Amino acid sequence: MRFDDSTVSIPRERRLRRILLELSSRCNLDCPMCFLKGSGETRGDLEWKVLANLFEQARRFPNLEWIHFGGIGEPLVHPRAIEAFQLAAEKGWGLRLTTNGTLVEPGLARALIRTGLKIVDFSLEAEAVGLAGRDSDPGTVLEAMRILEEARKAEGSPFPEIRAAIVLTASNLQRVLTLPRALREAGARGVSLSNLVPTSEGMRPLALYPVSLEEEAILQKELFLAFQKEGLNVALPRFALSSERHCAFARSETLLVRWDGHVSPCIRLSHGYDEWVLGRKKRVCTHSFGSVAEESLETIWDSPAYTSFRWRLRRALYASCLDCNLLSVCEYPKTTESDCWGDSPACSDCLWDRNLIRCP
Repeated sequence: MRFDDSTVSIPRERRLRRILLELSSRCNLDCPMCFLKGSGETRGDLEWKVLANLFEQARRFPNLEWIHFGGIGEPLVHPRAIEAFQLAAEKGWGLRLTTNGTLVEPGLARALIRTGLKIVDFSLEAEAVGLAGRDSDPGTVLEAMRILEEARKAEGSPFPEIRAAIVLTASNLQRVLTLPRALREAGARGVSLSNLVPTSEGMRPLALYPVSLEEEAILQKELFLAFQKEGLNVALPRFALSSERHCAFARSETLLVRWDGHVSPCIRLSHGYDEWVLGRKKRVCTHSFGSVAEESLETIWDSPAYTSFRWRLRRALYASCLDCNLLSVCEYPKTTESDCWGDSPACSDCLWDRNLIRCP
C-alpha cells in the first residue's frame, strides 16, 4: 500500500481472533436508541447455508478464539439460534451472546446452558423515563438473569458467566448507581458501561459527554465504587475528550459478519443511520469489504482494502476531525464515506476510538 510518499509492504497474516456474528437484524423490541430506528433498511436472518460455510472458512484462522453472537438485532429471534450456538461450539471456539433477555424463559435458559456459551451479556435498560418501544423497568432483564443463573446451577455448569451491558444517559445515571446489588443478586459477575450514541436530535441532551477531566474523574469514581462495592467487575467509558485513539475492533482483531453475509470492520459501520457527534449530525454509511455469501472469508480478510484499513487503524494513522480547527466549515465530517486524507471509510470522528462508546 502507499502511505504518503512511501510504499508499505504488509505481510499476509491470519490474526483474526473474534467474529461478531449478527444472526439477525430483526428484534422483538423497538428501542428509540437503536441504530436502525427509522433507517428503512431491510431486515432479516442469516441464512443457514451462509452460516455453515462461514464456520468452515473460519477454521482456517488459527488464532480465532471467539464467536460473539450480537451486532444489531436480537440473536434469539433467529429460528435456528440454538443450532447456531451448538455448531459453533463443535468447532471449539468460545461462545458469547449479547441479548435483550426478554425471550429468556426456563426452557430456553436450559437450552442455552447446554450449548456451552461462556458469556452472556444482558443489554439492560435503566431509563428513569419511559421510552416508547421498550420496557424501561430493569426488572424484566433482572428476572431473565435469575432464570439463567438458576438453570446454570441446575445443570451443574460453571458457565455462562452472566454480565450486564448498560448505556448511560443523563436521565438514568442515578438509577444505574442503585442497580449493583440487584445485578449481583440476579447472578451478574461483571458490567460493561457505555455512553449513548444519539440517533436523533431529541436524544442529544441525554448524552453525558463531553465533560472536563475533573468532572470525568468524579463520575468514574462514583460508578466504579458503586459496582466494586458489590464485587462486580466494571468496564467504564471515557466521559472527557482525549487525543488518544484506539480502535478496539482493530486492536482485538475483530470483524463483524452481518445477517446478509457482508463483512464490516465494526458495529458502527455495519449499518446506515444518522448519528449526532458532539452536536453535529452525521450520516454513517454502511461499509462492506465483501460478502461471505459470495467469496471466502480468507479472500475478504486478505483483500488490499481491508488489509490496509486494519494496518492504519492499529496505528491511528487516519484523520482526526475532533482535533481540527476546520471542523465547523469542513464537508468531510458530514458522512463516513471518506476523510480529508482520502481514506474510506472514514473513522475520523469515531466516538468508539475515543472510548466514549463501548461494546460488551
